[in-house]
Amino acid sequence: MVHWADHMAEKIIREKGEKEEYVVESGITPSGYVHVGNFRELFTAYIVGHALRDRGYNVRHIHMWDDYDRFRKVPKNVPQEWKEYLGIPVSEVPDPWGCHDSYAEHFMELFEEEVAKLEMDVEFLKASELYKRGEYAEEIRRAFEAREKIMSILNKYREVAKQPPLPENWWPAMVYCPEHRKESEIIDWDGEWKVKYRCPEGHEGWTDIRDGNVKLRWRVDWPMRWAHFGVDFEPAGKDHLAAGSSYDTGKEIIREVYGKEAPLTLMYEFVGIKGQKGKMSGSKGNVILLSDLYEVLEPGLVRFIYAKHRPNKEIRIDLGLGLLNLYDEFDRVERIYFGIEKGKGDEEELKRTYELSVPKKPKRLVAQAPFRFLAVLVQLPHLSIEDIIFTLVKQGHVPENLTQEDIDRIKLRIKLAKNWVEKYAPEEVKFKILSVPGVSEVDPTIREAMLEVAEWLESHEDFAVDELNNILFEVAKKRNIPSKVWFSTLYKLFIGKDRGPKLANFLAALDREFVVRRLRLEG
Repeated sequence: MVHWADHMAEKIIREKGEKEEYVVESGITPSGYVHVGNFRELFTAYIVGHALRDRGYNVRHIHMWDDYDRFRKVPKNVPQEWKEYLGIPVSEVPDPWGCHDSYAEHFMELFEEEVAKLEMDVEFLKASELYKRGEYAEEIRRAFEAREKIMSILNKYREVAKQPPLPENWWPAMVYCPEHRKESEIIDWDGEWKVKYRCPEGHEGWTDIRDGNVKLRWRVDWPMRWAHFGVDFEPAGKDHLAAGSSYDTGKEIIREVYGKEAPLTLMYEFVGIKGQKGKMSGSKGNVILLSDLYEVLEPGLVRFIYAKHRPNKEIRIDLGLGLLNLYDEFDRVERIYFGIEKGKGDEEELKRTYELSVPKKPKRLVAQAPFRFLAVLVQLPHLSIEDIIFTLVKQGHVPENLTQEDIDRIKLRIKLAKNWVEKYAPEEVKFKILSVPGVSEVDPTIREAMLEVAEWLESHEDFAVDELNNILFEVAKKRNIPSKVWFSTLYKLFIGKDRGPKLANFLAALDREFVVRRLRLEG
């Protein structure tokens, strides 16, 4: 089965024709934190670009910061005094936290740093800079010249939606007052470069389109941008792709006003966090950022989450127990890619998903420390990082001859596993080694089995986990001790719970002499 990104890449080549360079675009207004839901747009554009690059084409991925949009509302986490800045560009609103040049910069810089960790080739552009340096001046003037045509297109869709037509004094743009920087209405145009405006502060004036104070309205700005940059593909949320929405009107405006065709698009669904209700909002503050994911996920896994889901399927990221399954799934796909494990009929698609989840094709499989087991090891206070690596090697989870690249990956996973246990792991996964035995009296038959395991461990300084696992089952079986009762007793003995991590692996990771003493109820 063809991966959805490859399918889209083929469609772009087919419909846009062969080109030396294709342009993909994503964008957002930095009006709040740019969260994992917003990131889906950028990643969708990126992965389609990745598929085009894999076919030998050059790709320019533009991520447009719409920081010349007006400041519309004061978020909950911003002082209410910021109401005085409503109506001015978000790029000119002061940073409430005082650490950046502007409100917009506060959010843009963090997101750019987060994306850089994914090694994605993205060109970040700021609408404020493009407008102010007059880069769009010709296209803005053309929109003024085609004002009636644009109104006709928009009114056609408004009629279908049973909305009133645009007023006669409507213009395809607005002005930021050069003096107060507030959004101001246009009241006249001289037919060339000068626009007359009325500021909400009460005064009127003229400004030149080329000076950067005139900004196109969204339904005109978007198709203008497609035309200006020659965009071939841009994904969008369902709000922009619903019937009569900005994509529909944009398709006609770019053709009728700018003489070009709209880019191909894909609708992407929302991204949420399992257990969290409602849609994330950067301005409301109920968000999960890429930075939050980096606390528990390798960058490759972040990319994998988005790559494996078709854009029209909602993503629910599970930071609880489901995260362990995600690591298992990713490691399995990685092994399939390197031919170490066989797929179940979906091998080629899984390999391609993995390929699109990494910046460049890896040459070898870097050591995979099982995250599920690391979540156990990091809870053992006597184990240092070096001890954990030694345990992984001894139990056969990673190769004996580790390169620095292997060690770096293992250390990263150890850190991520520790973070996960501290922040997201459910109580059923957490445990502490008891300082005294969790049981003082046990059934004589069970006590006998415990002593046999203790004797075996005492006489086996070196052993494989499978050997210990076999002994654990044998001593119970020959005494007709039910497995549930036997294992429950041992878990209570060490961690005071009925259940716990895989017992043989767990005991093998503990100090051997300590395990022997505990099985003998000596400490």
